[in-house]
Parts: sequence; C-alpha cells; structure tokens
Amino acid sequence: MPSSANTRRFLASAIAVSMIAGAAAMLTAPAANAAPSADKKAATTLVLYAENRGIARIENNAPGPDNSDLVHRELALSYTLKGPVIGVAYSQAEIVAYNPVAKTDIRRVDIENQLPGGWMFIAGMSKLAIGSLPQPGWTDTYAVIGGTGKYAGARGTERLTLLEDGTTYKVVITLLPR
Repeated sequence: MPSSANTRRFLASAIAVSMIAGAAAMLTAPAANAAPSADKKAATTLVLYAENRGIARIENNAPGPDNSDLVHRELALSYTLKGPVIGVAYSQAEIVAYNPVAKTDIRRVDIENQLPGGWMFIAGMSKLAIGSLPQPGWTDTYAVIGGTGKYAGARGTERLTLLEDGTTYKVVITLLPR
C-alpha cells in the first residue's frame, strides 16, 4: 500500500501536469470568441441633423415627473443643417429612476432612424435634471444595436448634440466595420 506522502506527491504532480496541459491547450487552440483579426476597413461615420418636428410628454402616474413618464419625439433627418429631409427619427425616453436629492432622473432612450436603405435602431440611458428637456449644448452617446436593410447587423454609437437653436441635434453615427 502506498504511503500517504507518496499519494500526496502523486496527486500534486498530477494536478501540476493537468494545469500545464490545460494552459497549453488554451494557448494553442483557436478561440471561438476571440476578437476578429485586424480588418482593413475602418469605422464608417455618418453625420446627420435631426430637427424636432413634434414632442409629447406622457404622464403615466401622478402629476409631475416620476417613473414611467414618457417623452416622445419625431425628428426630420437631413445630411445638412436645414437641408432636404432624407428620413425620420422616432424616439421615446422613459424615466426609469430619479434622485430627488441630486435633482436628476435617469431615462431609458430608444431611437428608430428611418434612413434611405433601411432602419437603424439605437438604445441608451440619459441623466437630466428632473423633468427637464435637453438644453443647447447638451450631448449624450447611445449604442447602435442593429437595423434592417443595409443597416442589418449594424453596431456602433450615435452621439447627439443639441445645437444653439434648441430644436436641432447634430447626430454623429459611428458604425463598426463588419
């Protein structure tokens, strides 16, 4: 019968060998979820201007700002400031949390851009003064989470900046290479 010291040495050796073999296998095997190899294509940037054409505040609870209140917008999209309309954006912001001490609320934002060639879907979160609307100079960035048509599978970011007129946003969309 082997001694307990020999058994411990054998187990320690077996564990060490299996750890080394496991590490070697992980280093030499291709990873299915590894980052793709460097692609020669760069990110695509699309600059649009979104002019507010309609806004509605929807009270879903007691009067005043609180959870589940909504802000709906319809915005005309163009390639240039005050240029010809090439699409429309529909957005909804819902208050999902608020902090009366800090006087801020958190809003879940969903945007659907109808563009030539398909739809682009955007989602994100914004933090604003309780019950307020963005003011000139306000900026935020959301995630592009997909689309249809030529935007199917789109991923990237959409950065909005409210211009001085208080009704038009500069929209910078950066799409990752596919």
